[in-house]
Amino acid sequence: MSVGSFDVVTASLSLFTTAFVVAVAYFICRIYQPQVVTYPWEVASTKEDEKTVVLAGSYNPPHNGHLAMLQYLATKYDKVIAVIGFNRNKTYLVTPQEREALLCDMLQQMDGCKTVEVKVVEGYIWRYAHRVGASILFRGIRSWIKDGSEERVLHTQNIWGPILLGRIWPIPTVYLEGKPEYNHISSTLIRNICHGAQEDPPTVLNELVPKVVAERVAQLYTRGAPP
Repeated sequence: MSVGSFDVVTASLSLFTTAFVVAVAYFICRIYQPQVVTYPWEVASTKEDEKTVVLAGSYNPPHNGHLAMLQYLATKYDKVIAVIGFNRNKTYLVTPQEREALLCDMLQQMDGCKTVEVKVVEGYIWRYAHRVGASILFRGIRSWIKDGSEERVLHTQNIWGPILLGRIWPIPTVYLEGKPEYNHISSTLIRNICHGAQEDPPTVLNELVPKVVAERVAQLYTRGAPP
């Protein structure tokens, strides 16, 4: 190899190494300093046309906090997909398909949400997001201080998974803080109410989910509950 060719190879390797180090540093920074949309949410004057976003979660069950987030995203983006993730090897009291039907019915009661799509997705959500051409993968949180430690593992997976397993550039994961008035609501709270409330569950749930589906939520989530 001539001196000139050797210099070209060395320069190329140096450039590649620099780019790699910069990329690694960027993603490490993203892991520890994720992008968070704080409340109050920015009011969108116009939709970002031809932009698809995903709001992923278990929705087990969906509740008013989820609906507020989806309603906001629907005002800002052209296409919003609520993704219900599931693991084929797990047994669910309420199936992903039942949750899908429940969320669809809830969205029909919300202004501006009738165009939000609901999909049940198995496996890595980032694979699905790439497949549908999503620009942003949203996750709902109360705040990063409260939920960041639980979200960090998934956040790391969403960054490095596409690179190591898919050999593709990761879609940005953005965390959306919930409305303060709904931050006390969680799917776990609703399941606990259905399993152990002394009061009539549908009555209690009226403040946590749309009233028109409260009885249905109670019926679904009291199945298998202790007598």
